[in-house]
Amino acid sequence: MKALIFNKYESFDSLKIVDKEIQKPKSTDVTIKIINSSINAMEWHLFRGLKLVRLKIGWFKPKEKFQVLGADISGVITDVGSAVTQFKIGDEVFGDIFVGGYAEYVTTSQDKIIIKPKELNHEQAAACGVAGQTAMEALKHVCNVKQGDKILINGASGGVGTYCLQFAKHLGADITAVSSQKNHELLKQLGANRVIDYNTTDFCNENKTYDWVIEVAGNRKPKEIKKILNPGGTCAVIGFTSGKHIARYMFAFSKKIKMVSFECNQVRLNELAKMLVDAKIETPITNRFSLSEIPKGLKIISSKRSVGKLLVENQKT
Repeated sequence: MKALIFNKYESFDSLKIVDKEIQKPKSTDVTIKIINSSINAMEWHLFRGLKLVRLKIGWFKPKEKFQVLGADISGVITDVGSAVTQFKIGDEVFGDIFVGGYAEYVTTSQDKIIIKPKELNHEQAAACGVAGQTAMEALKHVCNVKQGDKILINGASGGVGTYCLQFAKHLGADITAVSSQKNHELLKQLGANRVIDYNTTDFCNENKTYDWVIEVAGNRKPKEIKKILNPGGTCAVIGFTSGKHIARYMFAFSKKIKMVSFECNQVRLNELAKMLVDAKIETPITNRFSLSEIPKGLKIISSKRSVGKLLVENQKT
């Protein structure tokens, strides 16, 4: 099979397509022919080797089992381990496997995937794993967004932001979305009640307050966010993108400022699948890449100006 590997942090020269053997599944594993995967900020952070990342996947270079990136996958099962009872060959599945998705096939634990709902195609399913779970965790578990609540999403046009916006709309919230002017029409189409251009309007100094704030962009200080929260309100902080960002929030977590984190499992994936189907989620796919073109996608993600989801076509169906 073809797979994209990297063996040196932050080296685009180390990103290469190689031939690898398809790993035989262990007793509780399945092998999946991957139709689509997608590119998230997470892959960029793994690739550039943040210190917290290196503690997990290798300090000086990524360990071999982490050298094929790609968390989000959707595809068809081609082999199952002896103890697998939930799936069979031919099942269409999707999930969040952490690494291994930038390849034609992957062998992974059955606990990281679920059956793909018939209402979702492979592109939609492959786009939602990391971003969709993150958005769901922010809106339903860190915050408790309800009908009529006022919510502000800072960084609404990226992968996580577009899911946050649509989930909030499905939950009945009144949504203020923050992004650059060029993305405002998209955000209105996805359900935003109000849009703000961060280049011309400082939402922290408008004398407006919100029940919930979703901080995706990572460009505001905790004290700025706290002053726009209503009593009992919470800011859900998504991701740590730099040392500066970590320093801002390290000592700020409280009832008002909470970090979004989760471990992918089948319970969460099933909850996500139900949300996607019930809310009739649109997935704004703005770029499509082959396996060999993934470096272009990582560069787009690194700019912090990506819009919607970046899809990978692992192989033609």
